[in-house]
Amino acid sequence: MIQASMKTFRKTVRTIAAIKIIFLSILILTGQRAFTQGTLSGVVVDDEFSTPLEKAVITIPGTLISVLTDQQGKFAMKLVGGNYSIMVNYPGHFEKFYNVSISEGISTPMFIIKLKANAVGREMQRKISGYETPRQFPQSLEPFTCWPVDEQKGHQEFNEIFRSVASVNYQSNGSSLGQSGIGFRGNNASHTSYTFNGILLNNPETGRVNPVMFAGLTDWAGQIQAISGQAANLQDQTASGGLINVLSYLPQEKAGVEVLAVYGNAGFLKTSATIHTGQTKKGWASSLQFSRTAGDGTVQNSDFEQYGFFIDLRKEINHKHTLVLNLNGVLQQRNLNGADSIGAYNFYGPQYNKSWGFLAENPVSWSGNYERSPLISLTHFWQPRKKTHLTTQVFAQLNNSAQIYADGRFNRLPLDSLPRDENGHLQVDQVTNWNQGLEATGMGSVRVADAEGKFINTDTSGVSLLAAIDREYRFGLRSVLTREISKKLQVQAAVNLERYQARHSGVVHDLLSANGYFSFADANQTSGFQVDKLFNTGFYPNFQSPGAAAYSYLSLVQSGGLAFRINYLTKRFYWYLESAGSLRNMQRTDDFNYLNTDPDRKPSTGLLAGGRAQTGFRINFWKYHSIHLRTGYSSSQPLFITISPVSDNWKNNNVKNEQVFDAELGYTIFSRKLKIETLAYRAEIYNRAEIRRSNLRPDHVLGLINGLHEVHQGVELKSSYKLTKNLQLYLNSAYGDWKYTVDATAQLLDNNHNTETSNLLIKNIRVANAPQLSIFGEVEYRWAHNFYVRLNYYRADRIYAPFGLSDFKNLADRSDFVQWQLPAYQLLGASGNYQLKIGKSQMLNIIFGANNLLDSEYIEQSTTNFPEGNSRYTSNLVYYGMGRTWFAGIRVQF
Repeated sequence: MIQASMKTFRKTVRTIAAIKIIFLSILILTGQRAFTQGTLSGVVVDDEFSTPLEKAVITIPGTLISVLTDQQGKFAMKLVGGNYSIMVNYPGHFEKFYNVSISEGISTPMFIIKLKANAVGREMQRKISGYETPRQFPQSLEPFTCWPVDEQKGHQEFNEIFRSVASVNYQSNGSSLGQSGIGFRGNNASHTSYTFNGILLNNPETGRVNPVMFAGLTDWAGQIQAISGQAANLQDQTASGGLINVLSYLPQEKAGVEVLAVYGNAGFLKTSATIHTGQTKKGWASSLQFSRTAGDGTVQNSDFEQYGFFIDLRKEINHKHTLVLNLNGVLQQRNLNGADSIGAYNFYGPQYNKSWGFLAENPVSWSGNYERSPLISLTHFWQPRKKTHLTTQVFAQLNNSAQIYADGRFNRLPLDSLPRDENGHLQVDQVTNWNQGLEATGMGSVRVADAEGKFINTDTSGVSLLAAIDREYRFGLRSVLTREISKKLQVQAAVNLERYQARHSGVVHDLLSANGYFSFADANQTSGFQVDKLFNTGFYPNFQSPGAAAYSYLSLVQSGGLAFRINYLTKRFYWYLESAGSLRNMQRTDDFNYLNTDPDRKPSTGLLAGGRAQTGFRINFWKYHSIHLRTGYSSSQPLFITISPVSDNWKNNNVKNEQVFDAELGYTIFSRKLKIETLAYRAEIYNRAEIRRSNLRPDHVLGLINGLHEVHQGVELKSSYKLTKNLQLYLNSAYGDWKYTVDATAQLLDNNHNTETSNLLIKNIRVANAPQLSIFGEVEYRWAHNFYVRLNYYRADRIYAPFGLSDFKNLADRSDFVQWQLPAYQLLGASGNYQLKIGKSQMLNIIFGANNLLDSEYIEQSTTNFPEGNSRYTSNLVYYGMGRTWFAGIRVQF
């Protein structure tokens, strides 16, 4: 009886307390005039770096009363007079509680609230990675905070997150996993640099990032910065287009476990588990992550599967020395898609993929890719004096990949003539029948056996699947010295050394029912040789077991450089001066096209010099206004594939260093509700080179354009406005004027390296495949403290096709040339993120998102130029954009 009475009493007390909380929330939220309110204000900053924390949450626990900090970290909360418990929270930081008293009609300042991050080693990570403080750096910089970075883990493509950046051109390049790229301000993806914890990821042969690394960055990214234009980053050889600076997540100060599961369309499923050991009393801290991602792909037969791991082990030896060991790696298999004609897509649909078919009713890909890439780095942080830091990093990247492709001929016909079914798929059954001398529909006369009654494939007889195997070994050393001369002046110096070596081989993968393969590709074996070992795919392929059959060469790139930077900072003024210089040596050793005694087998470029110099400043006129100006010059060495563009050691001797003069001027005004940043930029580019492999005559294998002169100029707008405390609008837009400024000439090469010159009347023609008008708008709504929902809109317009190398051959006047303007397209997207604390140390994070909600069909880019109305219009080779994608995921931290 007594127990029942006590239960009833406790229930009554809880009910009364709940009613009081609800009543108080209603009074404060509705602002009842019957009560005089006071104002609670303050500034929330990061404890270690004293930088403002935007969107930190200040709340009264147990109520729906909360406010967010603005872009300066400031907040103001109106409360009825009384005593309150206040909680201040920001993702990745330890929350703080305060007891405050509010007096009616009086403002109560809390001044500066410092939140400590739950991660260790942030200072060292920033120093080695060249992390920039957005409010100081005098250049267009887009930082991605924890909210969008968390959501990005559900996207199929790492680069998808950058579509919101003004003047960025996102291309899915066939919509297969890992094929995407981005370019800044009219530059293509090879002019965008990526760094991960200070390590430059761009391949020194192609200028691009190996696709397998994009898969890893999706899982490992903790912070991301996108910098437009030539970035000041203490790297000696960053590209002039832009820089993506990625910092990994770090071990936490307290032990914990994170489990993530994301599901999406087309069978997309990502799972990962992360373990943080916490920081021990002896200075040890570590993190370990394993992940798996798989899916069917958004286009036909583009399924993929990948496994990733990340290990961060750090030891604080004493207050002067810290060691960090990072182990990263991805194992990946995927099927790819390529460009096709508008006619093919109109007939078969935008998800069409021509590189696959059926064999015995089982799907077979002729464009499979297998890749694994471990990345190892050891970083030493040394602070010999209070104001002197030396951070040294050694790293190694071992990338192995194999790209499947078809090779050979049948009845003297090229492989483009192979039979296909009514859905456009390869009839692989008919190919295997013909290869073994059987009747094959659509392949002409029956194949005749050799003198021994066998059907032996070669590069000119029979159809085979080969594999282009690349085994890359990259080793490097970076060291960054930072010296704080005074509170205002800082000096930095960096040294970068790197050696890259890659073995490229064409091996046999599948004989497609033939009896063997005989190769005549090696000049040292004039009578040919039998290929016995094939490349066998599987979960963990052996990239070293098969012998080379089609080609074999070794590429070597050695580079080294120095960078120097001065930073001067006061309360209202920031200025920097940076310069860098580098030397690069490239060598190509061909084992098949030259005799072993031939001196031309191993030519070298010698030392090629490059460098850059730039300076910039930002002035804060007063509290909410600033202006910045940056200008610079860079001279970049040619890429390996530009100097050696063909299948032997023939060199492109006309290529020169690409030179860029660029400048940027910006003005920023912001307050608690409004932020507007306007930018104007101009870049003059000289000696740019292009390689063309499509839209050529049958007797030409390659087109080279050296000495292109371009001007990239335009204006950008970045803005946000807070309509209410829970509703915020964002608008980023850009208008560019990117064009060629002088005429040029192209060299057309045949198989014997004979060249034909083609005059290109390209003055004032637009740079291709980059939207010169783009708009990104987003509406963000916050509910229940940590629940964000976003709806975004993207429009791309003024996209032009590339000129053809023979387009000007028979023109009577340059005005007769017509450049095809691709149709504009518009996309709708949505995303959301909800963080809920469910215990003392447990956190639930729900993410969801969708791109191209209306499933719009649009042409993203073209490799040919046949304008609408031209009889060959439907022959344009194009890439369609990605269709509708969506995901939903949950992460639990405990």
